[in-house]
Amino acid sequence: MQGFFDYTEIDKAFYKKNLGPRLPAEVYDVHVHMNLPEHAEMIPEERFLKDWALQCGHILTVDDAYSIAAEIFPGINYRIAGFPWPILEADIEGNNKYLADMRKAGKCDPFMTVRPQWEPEKVEKELIESGFAGFKPYPDMVTGEKGADVSIFTFFPREQWEILNRSQKAVMLHLPRKGRFADDDNVRELDEARQKYPEVTIIIAHFGRSFCPYYLKEGLRKLNGAEGFFFDTAAVLNPEVYEVAFNEIPADKILFGSDMPIPLMHGRRTWTDREYMNHCREEYVWNKDSHEPPGIEKNYTLFLYEEIKGILDGIEKAGLSEEQKKGIFRDNSMRALKLT
Repeated sequence: MQGFFDYTEIDKAFYKKNLGPRLPAEVYDVHVHMNLPEHAEMIPEERFLKDWALQCGHILTVDDAYSIAAEIFPGINYRIAGFPWPILEADIEGNNKYLADMRKAGKCDPFMTVRPQWEPEKVEKELIESGFAGFKPYPDMVTGEKGADVSIFTFFPREQWEILNRSQKAVMLHLPRKGRFADDDNVRELDEARQKYPEVTIIIAHFGRSFCPYYLKEGLRKLNGAEGFFFDTAAVLNPEVYEVAFNEIPADKILFGSDMPIPLMHGRRTWTDREYMNHCREEYVWNKDSHEPPGIEKNYTLFLYEEIKGILDGIEKAGLSEEQKKGIFRDNSMRALKLT
């Protein structure tokens, strides 16, 4: 895989103390980016230089994902949904075919990344014949920028919503716009999609890009009912976000997602109410000015472990049951993707 993956004794100790005894025996990861190196060969260098997440890891094969999971989740029955890296310059067609083949081999339950200009009839045929769980649209497919100021219906056109509505499949939706889940236009368009396409299972990725509590609080306040949507946890580390989520979103609407391979770096986040900063031990272009003292960095664990600890702590703080915990880590995804 691309990037750094070093499983340390500190990681093992952190898992043994904080995660292993509390994790359910089965984990379903609804948010993993998987591809082959040739699917990313054409991404220009400038894209990596301006995107910290791409620098942290942009290649992860299905087999590597399972090998890593076996190491970092010992004894856990782990399975992946997953989807391509939705980058404008990437070989999306080849990536989709690769994951469709992996689905046929029984290794994953992938989403199909879609470009908005693709012919609807061809898209629908591939969705059904390849057995994808649904679509993974992305603002980058239009703008080359993942948080671009565009309408949801620009990068995920209504014709593609209608395809999912007919097939009663899911969409893994990464919200656009600087305001994230709290943006008035995003909330309005989510409500519109829920009303016009009631058979689509709408999964809002990253709690609506709510990496800080303000966005989740405001988005839920404005949204016409959180129960009409699913939300995944991918790359959310802030304990306050989980406190809001587990108290204001029905527990059966929350899905575990890792966002691998990105959170396989070692570090932590610090926050304000609306902004976050990543601190990372590995050397990347983006973090040359954000290193913490060596005495702190030496105790870093995986970002992914910090995320899961936040989930488990939040579940306990909210007083959720063991069944609800199992739902968040597996059963809710099974139901959302109609796998059971």
